[in-house]
Amino acid sequence: MTEETTDRQDTFFAFDDEQEEPDERGGRARRSIAWKPTAVGLLGLLLGLVLVVSAALAWDDSRRLAGYADRSWVISGQYQDLTNDLRTKTWNPIYRGVLPADEAVTEQPFDSGLADPRVPEAGEEIVFRGTQTGSSEDDFHQEADALLAVEDGTLQVVETAEAGEFGDGVTAGTIAWQRTQAALLLIAGLGAAVGGIWFARRLYRREN
Repeated sequence: MTEETTDRQDTFFAFDDEQEEPDERGGRARRSIAWKPTAVGLLGLLLGLVLVVSAALAWDDSRRLAGYADRSWVISGQYQDLTNDLRTKTWNPIYRGVLPADEAVTEQPFDSGLADPRVPEAGEEIVFRGTQTGSSEDDFHQEADALLAVEDGTLQVVETAEAGEFGDGVTAGTIAWQRTQAALLLIAGLGAAVGGIWFARRLYRREN
């Protein structure tokens, strides 16, 4: 056996000794898991996933509302009652609110989702069907925002959400800001995932 072969064997067994430690019976024990680096890496990946999902939801919101930018109104609604959903066996909330004091709302019929469409008056008090679905009163907001827009020649409640969700209205600036938030959340999510893995690897090398 040559000296070079002997050196290679010594190196191999030395590396093998670093990977495993003998147990109490003199056998080979499986290498213990590095729990701290593993936990750090998983935490980074989990945080990154949460942020990426939040980014996707924010982008989806901006995409859904983009068609109503600068051509919609936002009114506040107070919860009144429940009514059967038109498509499922669940319920919709009924809200009471006041139409905007804008003559543009009188240029077409208003469909409340509860009665036949009719031409309203600006600033008129109305009741309308919310877009959320649920099984009981507890599933709905007591105060909500309603987004009104003209669809197919009729003024309709196109979406209801928690009070404050739509701010002062949906504009091009609103959509741009939502998309900026989505991009920032995506970058933060990717950074958290990559940073968690990098820090876990560094911690692992430090411990070993």
